[in-house]
Amino acid sequence: MTAVRIVHVVTRGDVGGAQTQVVELAAAQRGRGDIVTIVTGVDGPAMDRARASGVEVVVIAALGPSGRSPRSRRWGRGALPELRHTLRTLEPDIVHGHSSSAGLLARVAARLDGFRSVYTAHGWPFQRGAPWRQRIASYTGEWIGARFGHAVICLTEAERRRATRAGVSGRGRVWVVPNAVSDVEPSLRPPREARWPVRLIMVARFAPPKLQRQLIEVLCQLVDLDWTMEFVGDGPQLEATRQAATRLADRVTFSGHADDVAAHLAAGDVFVLWSAYEGMPISMLEAMRGGLCCVGSDLPGVRSLLGDPPAGLIAGETAALASALRTSIEDAALRRQLGERARARYESTFSVSAMEAATRQVYDSVLRR
Repeated sequence: MTAVRIVHVVTRGDVGGAQTQVVELAAAQRGRGDIVTIVTGVDGPAMDRARASGVEVVVIAALGPSGRSPRSRRWGRGALPELRHTLRTLEPDIVHGHSSSAGLLARVAARLDGFRSVYTAHGWPFQRGAPWRQRIASYTGEWIGARFGHAVICLTEAERRRATRAGVSGRGRVWVVPNAVSDVEPSLRPPREARWPVRLIMVARFAPPKLQRQLIEVLCQLVDLDWTMEFVGDGPQLEATRQAATRLADRVTFSGHADDVAAHLAAGDVFVLWSAYEGMPISMLEAMRGGLCCVGSDLPGVRSLLGDPPAGLIAGETAALASALRTSIEDAALRRQLGERARARYESTFSVSAMEAATRQVYDSVLRR
């Protein structure tokens, strides 16, 4: 099979859902013989993993986030000409952009120099739950980007329908390719025995759209139960959340950034994802891989992961979240059942090989045009 020259473009190379998917996909493509490069604005642990798998990494600092108006600053600081120069040097068959800002730049740069482009929307930032200024800026960028790119990949069917209704992709050019993560060793998905205190864990950056401070408020209603809570991640809202948690004394810990997320999950009992909006959350997929009972926001991406009937508990507002957490803490048999169901769904639906094969179909369609 002929090797394809692929360039992925992503804003950051540190830890995050989009970065994880980019590295998983790039490594799988490299493994099948393709020539793969990742272009990023910020180097970091995710890019180290990419290099370890044989994927080339190019850092263009102007692509990285900066200031209050990241997208306009990127264009003004020369990100577009630098990216165009890099693409002309690499001469890719496919330019694959990820997330809003990098996705727009990738599509514009590719079109200006005659390259084919694909864009993966890791969630639509213009949807309900996002700040209104972000919604306006995001929608404008997505609408423009759709006119430059050749195909859009959504993570769920609900996200595909949203894209079609919003007019941010052309008819017949919208594909659904779910996220995926590589499996872990059996030691990192141990049997979930009944134990107390029940260990709750949330793995997420302390920044919108995540709602760790709301989760703290909910946990304050559950002090009659026997539990601990671990937050893994860093970000601009970490200190404010830490201050809000002082009422919970030694029940809550903040572990900061972690490269060994699977090990943290292996020590937990219940995974919690409380967020205003998501595409298809990698952190929950990692928890499902580890066989944890999952509790999450009632969002299309969460429902798509957990399936029907859901392999976890879903809450639409804080009162429902409090009820779901109380149930998961009190009922050890349910925790184990939902954890086993989540692991089985991961095995059947979210393999990296399936993600790579589905993405290849998108590329083939674009290259045939």
